[in-house]
Amino acid sequence: MNINPRKVILGSSSIYRKTLLSKYLPDFISISPNIDESERPNEPAKDLSLRLALEKATKIALNRPKDIVIGSDQVASFENVNIGKPMDRSTAYNQMIEFSGKDVSFYTGAVIMIKELETILSHVDKTIIKFKLFEKNKLEEYLNSENHFNTTAGVRIESFLFQNLVDKIVTEDKEAIIGLPMIWLVKQIKNLQSKWRK
Repeated sequence: MNINPRKVILGSSSIYRKTLLSKYLPDFISISPNIDESERPNEPAKDLSLRLALEKATKIALNRPKDIVIGSDQVASFENVNIGKPMDRSTAYNQMIEFSGKDVSFYTGAVIMIKELETILSHVDKTIIKFKLFEKNKLEEYLNSENHFNTTAGVRIESFLFQNLVDKIVTEDKEAIIGLPMIWLVKQIKNLQSKWRK
């Protein structure tokens, strides 16, 4: 039996992604890729999420060519406008109040790369949040419960108070909205790792 020499590297500084991945893969290393995440003119959210995921994986893989490197990025789209992280309460409020009674699409791009083997696997999850026609006070209750506003479109799906704003979530992977498409990701990594256990 061969010993798998390849470590799993998460190319991200996100505490949310780290926590999510640790539920399934306790043995991994997290490295911040520090890339320019600016969007290109007229770049669709789906394309942007995958491009940034690829750039993150590529940058980390340059220094870790033997390892299984994960790059991921998430971009929301609302009325054909790309939405990132609001970063402060005021921006989050002004942004999210517009979501009332409408749909917001979240694209979570993921790339798995092993540079030494020229392996590149990619996937984009689409999750749609259908918002209730909510009152301002419900949004304020949610925002007042948050200490940070560093999630895509200000959404933290784990929050009970956020759920008060939601009518329905349409997705094939309920955890992808947190930052990683785990159903696809775990399957691919286990397939890769199994090759070195035979």
